[in-house]
Amino acid sequence: MKFGIYLHPQRPKVPVEQVLKKLQRAGVSYSPKEPDVAVVVGGDGTFGYYGRTLDVPLLFVGVHEHGVLGSRAKLAEVMFDKLEGALRDVEEGRFALAKRRMIRVGLNEKSTDVLTDVYVERGVFSGCMRYTVFVNENEKSAFTEHAIGNGVIFSTAFGSQGYYSYPNRLAGSLQKGAQVREDQIGICHVLPTLLVREKGDKRRTSRNLRYAAPFQSRIQVSLFRDTDTRLYGTTAHSRGVAVKLGDTIAITGSDRVARIIKMNNR
Repeated sequence: MKFGIYLHPQRPKVPVEQVLKKLQRAGVSYSPKEPDVAVVVGGDGTFGYYGRTLDVPLLFVGVHEHGVLGSRAKLAEVMFDKLEGALRDVEEGRFALAKRRMIRVGLNEKSTDVLTDVYVERGVFSGCMRYTVFVNENEKSAFTEHAIGNGVIFSTAFGSQGYYSYPNRLAGSLQKGAQVREDQIGICHVLPTLLVREKGDKRRTSRNLRYAAPFQSRIQVSLFRDTDTRLYGTTAHSRGVAVKLGDTIAITGSDRVARIIKMNNR
């Protein structure tokens, strides 16, 4: 079995040489081009990027960071100081593979599959976004939300312990996350000052910042007013993609799955 090493291209949590030493001490083979397993070392953003760009089984490895503002690496299966033992376990077959569904996210004519989450948020513009979210769950059930706020998050089941869980943290529960099922897509509005749901001929103010839609739903996001708005989570860089008035962001379930390594007894 051959292992590849994948780090954040600009801000790696540890030098690649340290990861190589872990592989050497574990006695496993390294292959930079055609690995059987991808060892992804970093935080949840790095996990999400390689989760949607690689097609081999993925071992997500977190790095302990000091300080309150350090990476949480909530999606890590093993921490870096325990990596040698985990590599030996994988080499000897002591692991399971979990298949995790992705969502497909498109901006106008371009689309990509996403393992964790994407979010539409304001950029450097100081005011709130004005936007609509149309959710078509099936032929008989559809509604539109009109919002003024900082943006909106769309999450898979796998990514729902991350940014999608922010209302829990606002409530003071730093440990408790939110959970989206594998047959759902999570939707979460970011600090809205106005949120109105329209269904049929009825319109009401909503306090439901976070909810889940069926996986087969077709979701569309559009701006009501042109602002500095960006779509994050579909590119390799952290600048996001500009979204303009008249653009359409489409989200739906994808047929693609990621294979995530789950360690036995860890």
